[in-house]
Amino acid sequence: MRSSLTSIPSTHHKDYILTIEPDPRYIICVISLTMPRSKRARVMPTSKTSKKRKELAQRLHSRIQSAIDAYPCIWVFSVANMRNSIIKTVRADLRANSKIFMGKTKLMVHALGGATVETEYAAGLGGLTPYLRGEVGLLCTHLAPAEVEGYFAGFRERDYARAGTRADTGFTIPRGELRMQQQFGLEGGGGSGGREEEEGRKERIPVAVEPTLRKLGVPTRIVKGRVVLEGSAESGEEGMEEGEDGYVVCRPGDVLDSRQTTLLKMFGVRMAEFKVSLRAVWDKAGGTVRELGAGMDIDAPAEP
Repeated sequence: MRSSLTSIPSTHHKDYILTIEPDPRYIICVISLTMPRSKRARVMPTSKTSKKRKELAQRLHSRIQSAIDAYPCIWVFSVANMRNSIIKTVRADLRANSKIFMGKTKLMVHALGGATVETEYAAGLGGLTPYLRGEVGLLCTHLAPAEVEGYFAGFRERDYARAGTRADTGFTIPRGELRMQQQFGLEGGGGSGGREEEEGRKERIPVAVEPTLRKLGVPTRIVKGRVVLEGSAESGEEGMEEGEDGYVVCRPGDVLDSRQTTLLKMFGVRMAEFKVSLRAVWDKAGGTVRELGAGMDIDAPAEP
């Protein structure tokens, strides 16, 4: 049996003629291989817009170079325990006479013109490029060097640690009723009688949190509406060791994981310190770069 397939032009869909030759008389079948076009109105999404990353990079590049033209001093600073909310505070404090730029280091190096005398954007500016490593930024300012150094020397903000941070101190949840004021630096209420009892209730760990504590490995139970830590070395529960006064969440030098950081946040322990270290400054008048950072270097990131 021999057969052949022949295409037939069609306005809406493609048709074929199937020819079979076992007999002098041909059997012709029309087979539609595609569905007819839907006449239903289609809604085309308009939210699929490509990110103009190249345009944004070029804009930042030109803004940095405009700031170099406008300001007499350019500082390179590094950040420990970066938090966007705290950087916003720094921007607000220095907005009147300064500009801060943070972005990819390669882009900032390119905006400065590179490290060579032939390509640097301004005389001596290439001397800043070796300091553009890691989590750094540029501060363009009219402030005197003493004012800038004085501002950042006293600027410290505590925040909750993130996974991968190295603990600078230990933290242990004491046995008995869990109270915020016992370990976590919160001041208890003054006075006596009803006011003292009211303040005590405010400082207790909420009962609703107890199931979450157990999921995180903390041996707790509810006694008369209060969250209590229990366990001993003999019970073999995690975190309870001989000689310990409670449940050990972390010890000094530990690299914190997500479970530990969650517990620290639940108990209000702010272990991460945001700080800015000044690395170098370029002076437009002299075209020179002065290195800073003696005793101000940021610790290397913790290795797991």
